[in-house]
Amino acid sequence: MTNLKKAHLFSILLGVFVIVFDQATKWSALAFIERGSVVKVCKYVNLVLTCNFGTSFGLLTPGTEAQKWMITALSILCVALLTYVFCRLTTIIEKMFCSLLIGGAIGNIIDRFAHGGVVDFIDLYYEDWHWPAFNIADSFITASAVMLVIISLKRG
Repeated sequence: MTNLKKAHLFSILLGVFVIVFDQATKWSALAFIERGSVVKVCKYVNLVLTCNFGTSFGLLTPGTEAQKWMITALSILCVALLTYVFCRLTTIIEKMFCSLLIGGAIGNIIDRFAHGGVVDFIDLYYEDWHWPAFNIADSFITASAVMLVIISLKRG
């Protein structure tokens, strides 16, 4: 087996890990955090249970069932496109970050089918300013996208 094929397989396993880890943390949040309560973790981090029916940061929150399914369909289309890109990537590091991104996206898609929206529970804040609640999948999506952009800029 060539190194690129090994990287391909390893990257797929990374994506699966992200899905499982993300779903486990969301299950834990649903099981142990009461909706509307705030669990203080440390000075700048709380756990809160929310459900995001829109896109990132709660934008484009759908008003109708049809809009909700359009957001879900768009998410699935993005995963399909990223999977196509993943298959065409030629470096191990790009495959790894793309797989982490795909895993995070699939984790959020699972939520849309299972809960009607994406389960968010991490609340970062400073004094009275709160970043919109997010989850583990969102963290992998954001970090991987940033790394892929950096790699792309360094190459080109």
